[in-house]
Amino acid sequence: MTKLIVRRCFPVVSAIVAAASWAAAQTPVITSVSKISTQQFQTIVITGSGFGTHKPYTGDSDYISLEDQTASPGWQAGYKPFNDTVTLIVHQWEDSKIILGGFSGAWGQFDYILTIGDSEQVEVWNPQTGSGPATVTTTIVAEATTTTLTSAPNPSTDGEAVTFTADVTSKAGAPPDGETVSFMAGKTELGTGALSGGSAVFMTSKLRVGTTPVRVVYAGDSNFGKSQSKPVQQVVQ
Repeated sequence: MTKLIVRRCFPVVSAIVAAASWAAAQTPVITSVSKISTQQFQTIVITGSGFGTHKPYTGDSDYISLEDQTASPGWQAGYKPFNDTVTLIVHQWEDSKIILGGFSGAWGQFDYILTIGDSEQVEVWNPQTGSGPATVTTTIVAEATTTTLTSAPNPSTDGEAVTFTADVTSKAGAPPDGETVSFMAGKTELGTGALSGGSAVFMTSKLRVGTTPVRVVYAGDSNFGKSQSKPVQQVVQ
């Protein structure tokens, strides 16, 4: 009589599944990219999985690329095989997160800059396995600004000159000198001021007796986003 021999294959199957899971884990997948603005030095965070690891560096490598697909001339940063002109600043490279500090190399030369609305393609390869690229496309946005307003003296007396000081800031620094901000009371423009080092001043002695809410509005430009301050309740006695 012939015996039927049944061998258990669970360990083999488990090993195959484990190997497949490991391979999948080593394949890069991008789940999100933080906003990319028009500035040269900025923090760009790429999150996902399977990125592998790499030590920090400034320059090019075989494993990451940021390509401006809208600019004319078009340019690509970070990918060594293309002999890039613009390079990347890599602060951190972990399996689930890559942190960039912006752009180096020939940034600013031959119109190699970012403009609001440009389409930016991000590609990542795994340095350990060579797998990839994981690809995502995002749109360049304006650098966000914050505008604040102070006044002095407050309260003031009828007919006394009041000085309003506006400050416009961003993570990339202040907007260019000479740009203007508007000092508003409701929908009425009281006056304007020119920025210098991110600050602008406006003086008036024409406010009515009582409380007037005054705010300042920065309209933005091709690099910096618009913003406005919270109102200052200016009291005239």
